[in-house]
Amino acid sequence: MNAAERLWRALAGHDWPSAGSQFQPNATVTWPHTGARMGVVEYVATQRERAARGAQFASARVVTEGRNVVVEGRLGDERCAGFYDLHDGLIAGAVEYWVGEPA
Repeated sequence: MNAAERLWRALAGHDWPSAGSQFQPNATVTWPHTGARMGVVEYVATQRERAARGAQFASARVVTEGRNVVVEGRLGDERCAGFYDLHDGLIAGAVEYWVGEPA
């Protein structure tokens, strides 16, 4: 299991420390649909707030090619296509497109 899969497993389990530990310290996550570019702490806090609404995170499909991982996931009715760049076994950067998330 790679860091992107562990991230989604941690999100689903509301294991916020584990979610944050899947990233390189200087990693960023970009959400083009909102214009947000978040560091690890902000990303995990944002996902924690979103999970507090009562919806569950789940991954439907994972595709891995070398250091690149794509996850098709969801949070309740929202859907995500997440693209993760792995370096030294951790996420160095990510772009997540959420459908259903207000722009």
